[in-house]
Amino acid sequence: MALNDRLRDALRDPNALVRLDAARAAAGSGDHRLVEPLLEVALRDVAEVRVAGGLGDTVEHVGDAAAVALGEILGRRAGVDARVALAAEDLGFDDDRVATLLYYLGPRYEPLRQRLESHPESRVRLRAARAVLSIHRTAAFAAKLLHDPSPLLRMEGLQVPAGVRDDETCLRLMRIDPDPAVRAEAAMLLRFTAAGVAPFAAAVRTEPDPGVRAALVACLAHRRRDPEAVRAIAGLLGDPGTAVRRSAAEALRDATDPVAGAAIGLRVLAEPDEDVLAELLRYRGLLQDAPELRPLIERLHRHANFDDDRRALGALLAARPSAARAAGYASDGRLLREVLRQAADALGSQALRAWLDDPSRPVPIGSAEVDECVRAWSSLDTERAMVAGESAAYAATLADPAHTVPDPVRGPTTAARRALHLTQVAHVLTARLLAAGAEPPPAAPILRLLLPGEDPIEALRSVLSVEECRRARNVAWLRLLMRPADEAWYLEALRAAGPKAQPPGGEVSDWHLDLAVTAAEGRRTTGYR
Repeated sequence: MALNDRLRDALRDPNALVRLDAARAAAGSGDHRLVEPLLEVALRDVAEVRVAGGLGDTVEHVGDAAAVALGEILGRRAGVDARVALAAEDLGFDDDRVATLLYYLGPRYEPLRQRLESHPESRVRLRAARAVLSIHRTAAFAAKLLHDPSPLLRMEGLQVPAGVRDDETCLRLMRIDPDPAVRAEAAMLLRFTAAGVAPFAAAVRTEPDPGVRAALVACLAHRRRDPEAVRAIAGLLGDPGTAVRRSAAEALRDATDPVAGAAIGLRVLAEPDEDVLAELLRYRGLLQDAPELRPLIERLHRHANFDDDRRALGALLAARPSAARAAGYASDGRLLREVLRQAADALGSQALRAWLDDPSRPVPIGSAEVDECVRAWSSLDTERAMVAGESAAYAATLADPAHTVPDPVRGPTTAARRALHLTQVAHVLTARLLAAGAEPPPAAPILRLLLPGEDPIEALRSVLSVEECRRARNVAWLRLLMRPADEAWYLEALRAAGPKAQPPGGEVSDWHLDLAVTAAEGRRTTGYR
C-alpha cells in the first residue's frame, strides 16, 4: 500500500493518537492528495491527545495538527486552493476551527482572509477576524471591527494589545453600545485602567442589563478605596439581579467606609437570597457600623444550619460591642420619602409607592396604615412618618398567614414585634446613610422574622417580657409566655384555688396575677394552695 493511502486511512482511524501521528507525517510528505482528508480532520476533529514531551506531558489538538500539515502542503503551491475557499464560507463548520485553519495557512492565504472580512455573512467575517491573533492586531484593524454591525465582531475589535486599545473608545462602547455583551466586555477591559469612579458610577445607574451591572460592580470594586465607589456599590445591594447583589456584597467585604456597614446592615434585614445574605454577613465591621443589629445576628447565629455561616456570624459577634450612635437627619424630606417607601413595601401597596414617587397621581385610599402614611407625607412630618412606618410593619406582619405556621398566636405576635423593632433599626440606618450623602438600597420588606427551628415560646419571650405583661395585668399574655410544665402547674393551681381565682366583675385579682407571673417566670411554689 502506498504511503499516502496508509496516511489517508490513518487520518480516519478511530484512535486519536493514530490520527495525530498521521497528521504529523502528512506535513512532511507534501502530498497534495492528502488535502481533502486533512481538511476534514482540521475542520471537524476536536480530539486532544496527551503526549510525552519536554519536562512533562503536553496536550496536542488533532485538528490543529492537521491544519499545520495543510499549511505545509499548500504553502508550496501557488494560489488559493478552491476547497479551502469553499470551506471557509461553509456555515456547516465551526467558526473557531475555520479561523484556526486560516491562521495556520499563513501569509499565502492572507488575500483569502482579507476577502472574507467583507463577506455579507457575519459568521464568515468573524472567522476572518479570529484568524488574526490579538497581539498582531493594529489600530486600523480594530477600528474596522468596532464599527461592524455584529456584536461578536465588535467584541473581537476590543481584543487588541494594551498599547493599541483606546480607553475612550471602551468608555463609549460601555455607555452606548446596543449589545449588553459588548458593554460588559468594554467595562471589564477598563477594570484595571486609570479611569476614575465617575464613568462607572454613572453607567451603573442607567444600565438595564444585570450582566453589565455585574461587570460595572467589578470595575467599581477595584476602586473601592474611593468613597464614591463605595456609595455606588452600596446602592446596588438591592438590585433586582441576584448576581449583581452578590457581586456588590463581595465587593464591599473588605471596605473600610462606614457607609458600607450601614448599607449592608440595611440590606441584611431584607435580603431574600441565602447565598447573597451569606456574603453580606462576611463584612467584618458590620456590628461596628450597625451595632443595632446585634440581637438579629445573635438569633441568626443560634439557628445557623451551616458551619460557614456559623463561623461568619461568630466572627461578627466576637467584636467588642459598641454603643449605637444617634442618627440625626436633615429636614430636606429625603428621610421622609425613604421611610414611607419602606412602609409602602411592608404593606405591599403599589398605589402608595407610585404616589410617593409621583405625588401628582391620585391620592391612594386604603387601610388605616395607608391613610396615616398619606397624612404624614402631606404634613411633611418625618417623626410621624416613622411611627406610621412602624405601625404599617406591625400590622402587615401580624396579618401575614405565613407566621401562623409555628404557632397560630405566638407566631404572628413574635413576628409583628420583631418587625416593629427592626423597622426602627431600618429607619436609623437609613438616616445614617442619608447623613453620609449616600443613597440607601431600594426599600424591601423585612424578612426572617421567624427562623426555622425556633421554639415559639422562647421566640415570644425574646420580644415580650413578663414585667411588661404584669404591668398590663394581662394574664392571657402571661399564659403565652409559660413553658408547658409551668403552664400545667399554673392550671393545676388555678383549679385547686376554686372560686377565689377570679373575683366578680371580670377583673384580674392580684392573687391570680401573681400566680400567672410566677408560672411565666418558672418559679413554681406551693404557697398558693
